Amino acid sequence: MDIELARTFLQVAKAGSLISAAAQLHVTQTAVTARIKNLESLLNCRLFERNKAGAKLTTDGEKFLGYASQLVQTWEAARRDLPLPSGYDDVFTFGAETSLANPLVLNWAARLRQELDGYAIRAEVADGATLQQKVRSGVLDAALVYGPEYVAGIQIEEVVEEKLVQVRTAQKRGSYVYVDWGPGFRKQHDIALPEYAKSSLYFNLGPLALQYILQFGGAGYFRNRVVRSYLEQGVLERVSEAPEFSYPVYVVYPRASSRASLHTALAVLRRVVNEDVDWSQRWDLLI
Repeated sequence: MDIELARTFLQVAKAGSLISAAAQLHVTQTAVTARIKNLESLLNCRLFERNKAGAKLTTDGEKFLGYASQLVQTWEAARRDLPLPSGYDDVFTFGAETSLANPLVLNWAARLRQELDGYAIRAEVADGATLQQKVRSGVLDAALVYGPEYVAGIQIEEVVEEKLVQVRTAQKRGSYVYVDWGPGFRKQHDIALPEYAKSSLYFNLGPLALQYILQFGGAGYFRNRVVRSYLEQGVLERVSEAPEFSYPVYVVYPRASSRASLHTALAVLRRVVNEDVDWSQRWDLLI
């Protein structure tokens, strides 16, 4: 199937109109109409109900949405990965949620470079849902996430069980910072600490929230490994009366994969998470 048919379908679904989709794709409305008709002919079903108000997905169109997205992502991954870099026989691609970039992504990538001979290494960060969709579609070999989705064909393995603990700056007081660690945390947090459910300061990225309270003072929930060195130095202190919450990290990957590189990479990851390294999110900017 022409990949442009899938791209056009996705754009019409997003825009809700063939005219708007044509403008976004920089083609004529006639071209968009022809592509959609061609796609419907290939699939032997109607994908849109078209009227003066625009184009609305049919039930079959809703079903095809996920397949079209996977087709486009897989094609883009192939264009990105091929041809392989000179001197390499294959590529291992993994992803992780942004908060895990330092040190897990850095250390895993560094060790893979040493132990996966003949493999190019590609790493990316994104939200958990996007990463897991890419694993299912074959774009990623594996992904590190906090909230795994239990679906057929995907193996889920806990790699490290972290705790979210409430800390505050020791020398300067400040406001409570609501750090959003996802729907599971929000539900538990707001039940246990209703007085903080509507905090005036909110961040959805842990490293950014941590830098905020270190610079301006305050309190909030952070991963215990990340704040450990700050606690040992007396920069931060635990709020002893505050509850703690479980926050494990999982690796997800295709259950039936026979790629030797995946099994090697997983063994490397298990060693990396057990190493006693500083998780404090320090970035030394050499610029």
